[in-house]
Amino acid sequence: MSLKKTDFKSIKRALRRPFFYVSNIRWIRMMMKFKYAVLASVLALSGCDKLGQQAMNAIPDPSPQQAQAAQEAYDDLREQNFEQLMAHLEPELKAHFEENEKELHKFARGLPKEQFKTRKIVAKNIEKAANQPGKYTVTYEYGYAKNLVQYDVSFDKAGGSAQIRDLNVSVFGEKVN
Repeated sequence: MSLKKTDFKSIKRALRRPFFYVSNIRWIRMMMKFKYAVLASVLALSGCDKLGQQAMNAIPDPSPQQAQAAQEAYDDLREQNFEQLMAHLEPELKAHFEENEKELHKFARGLPKEQFKTRKIVAKNIEKAANQPGKYTVTYEYGYAKNLVQYDVSFDKAGGSAQIRDLNVSVFGEKVN
């Protein structure tokens, strides 16, 4: 019995099919594993957000006196009333800004002059060091029409003194003249 050329083609074709079939199954399995990995990552990250919110809620809000001092200091800085601003600061920070007055002017120039549209607390943090006094930091976010201001203000502890231990201002968005 002799084999024709067409028979060899059909044998080759038959031998190729299982290979492609097996490789397709491997590819499908690999894609399913990738989909499961993506789904697991999304679920893990959504859980992290809830944990972060619970952790922030575990730290107490600033006392009304601290919140008022933080707001008055922000307003004084925005309006460049440095003498009134100094009344809200602890002696160490007051001395720092008296030595580095340019830094204070730089903070004030960068702030928008119009009235803010939104104000909210976005973070609270308590720092404790063995050889340094504690620091309770509250981060406020002020929303303006074309800017977003992040205002970090620190006190000695939550519900403690209304004297500001440290402050920092970051402006995002369009440049303020």
